[in-house]
Formats: sequence, C-alpha cells, structure tokens
Amino acid sequence: MEKTNLGYFFNKLLLLKKHYPLTGHIELTYRCNLKCIHCYCKGSENKEEELKTSQWKQIFDELHKEGCIYLTLSGGDPLIRKDFLELYSYIKKKAFIVSIFTNALALTSQTLDYLAKSPPNGIEVTLNGITKSTYEQITQVGGSFSRVMQNLKEIKKRNLPLTLKSNCLRQNKAEVTKIKGFTDEFLGKKNHRYNFQYDTMIYPRINGNQEPLKFRLSFKELSELRKEDPDIWREYQQHLHAPIGLEGGQDSLYHCNTWMNKFFINPYGKLKFCQFSDKFSVDLNTTSFKEGFYKAFPQTLKEKFKSNSKCRDCHLRPVCHNCPARAYLETGDEEAPVPYFCGLAEETAKQIAKLKAIRKYGNSN
Repeated sequence: MEKTNLGYFFNKLLLLKKHYPLTGHIELTYRCNLKCIHCYCKGSENKEEELKTSQWKQIFDELHKEGCIYLTLSGGDPLIRKDFLELYSYIKKKAFIVSIFTNALALTSQTLDYLAKSPPNGIEVTLNGITKSTYEQITQVGGSFSRVMQNLKEIKKRNLPLTLKSNCLRQNKAEVTKIKGFTDEFLGKKNHRYNFQYDTMIYPRINGNQEPLKFRLSFKELSELRKEDPDIWREYQQHLHAPIGLEGGQDSLYHCNTWMNKFFINPYGKLKFCQFSDKFSVDLNTTSFKEGFYKAFPQTLKEKFKSNSKCRDCHLRPVCHNCPARAYLETGDEEAPVPYFCGLAEETAKQIAKLKAIRKYGNSN
C-alpha cells in the first residue's frame, strides 16, 4: 500500500509541471568493490576528492530547505563509504524518502539490522548473472556471486523492499530472463507486477572510455531477449506508442526535460542536470544548490543546433535514445548522430508500425 501511495503522490507532483527539485540522485562515491566491465564511472574514482561527511550534511540541509522529497543514494557503491549509515540516518531524520542502489556485496549484519529498523523506500540490487561464471565474468571479482546471493537472502529475511535489476550485455544475454524468473520465485509477483528491472542501454564511461560499447546487444538480440518472458514482452509493447514524426522548427538541442524535477550530485559536489554531462553543472562547494538548480539548469532551453546534423529534423527523434549528452560521450560532438542509436530508432519505428497494424487489422499471420 505504501508504494502505491508514494507512486500516486509522485505522479501527481510531476503533473504540476513546475520547476522544482522533487528528486535527487546522490552519487556518494564512484568507488566500488566490484570491477564491472560495463561500469560508466570506472576510472573516475578519487577518494581524496570526495565530499566529507559534514559537506554532504550541509548539502542535504539545503536540499531539505528547497523542498526536495526523494533521494537515491548511489555510486559506485554507496555502502563502501564508512559514513554510509551516518549519512543515511541523517537524511531519514529529515524525512526524505530514500532509495538505495547497491550491488549488495558490502552489506553487513550491522547495516542490515539498521535498515530493518529504519527501512528505505526501496533497495535496488544489480544482479547481472544467475550463475557464478556469468556474474563474475562481468564483475571481475572472484567469490562475489555467492556473497551477494547470501546477502539477498538476508535482505529478504528482514522484509526489506527489494528490486533486482540487470544490464543487458553480450555476456549475460542468455541469463537476463532467468534472472527475472529467479526474481519472480524469490520475491513473488502479483497480476504481472514484478520486482525486476532491466536496462538495455550501455554507454561509454563518463571519462570518455569507449570500452563498454563492445558489450552492447543488437536490436535483434534485444528483441529476442524481450520475447523470452511474457511479462517483459507485454511491458515493452505497452511502451510502443510514441508518435513518429516531428513538425518544423525543431532547433532545440535538448528535448529532455527531466531536469525540471530531477538532479544529480556527483561524489565531488558537482550539481548536474544529467549524470552523463558536465554542461550547466555547478560546484556546490562554491555555489548554492538554489542558484545551480534554478539558474544553471534552465539554460538547456536556450541551446540550439549549430550544425546541420541529421538529428536536427529526424522524424525518429521521439523514439531515439540519443541525446546531446550521450552523443558527446560517444563522439565528442553533442550534435552528432550515433549509428547504434539510429539503428535502434529505425527498428523501434518498425515495431510501432507493426503493432499499430495488428491493433487495427488483427494479426494476419
């Protein structure tokens, strides 16, 4: 019941369509106890430059003052910070609604017992394999699979709200559906509602390293993966309703407006409108959150295409995963098309057209 009420509350706030800091994604550290091959922040770790406990508390005070409601503690892995419970308890006392993103490897009995007494809104654990060989091929840390699986049992034993999620990679494409099946059995599901999420998109690292891109799945592979599970396939089809086609005058470079209600803060105190971009970011060590959120972020509205990029008037833009931040990471040019995303958009458009025909005329096969 709590999750339903919070979800309803969250959606009602979004419908107001006002610029205010509803939810923050807090990257407490880029450090991690795993070495995942696809990790977007690998290579950006710098423990010495991370914000200290007192600095984070000062930021949380300001977020509270500005009316922020939801916070997600992430990384890297946030649990490896020695002050994690101190920071967690601090924001809980301020009545933030808190979620935790973790790989669950660093969970201890002390942490679990504390979370059981003061539960988060949700714990999301990345599980990129359901066999030791696949999981550790991705994490690059021996013995991590058995320890994480044991910690999942400990989370469940304490009745903490748990979601399992997977990245779709070449290394685990044969196991994503099996991970979903394990989740259904482990956590249960009701009326097609399940506690599993999957992410099909793999991006370069934020330091520009392109290594993760070689682990991407093709559209065909992604389509085959989705069809393996009826819940996943049904969910995917439900999202195939985006309008195809753009009207003239599409000069605006940024079409994403999540910055209206969402923000990111990296381990070094940089306030960002997007986790993949440093553009329009501000240093919270020298600039107030209020100034950054309300003055820097809206500058995205003024950004226009400066080139004749094919993305500018592409009729597939509404269903394309490309955006200036992702394009810059992958090509060094925020206006450049990314062939991988172009291909995905074309195939998605075909799926939408096919689904529309089936809905209108029925399946003729």
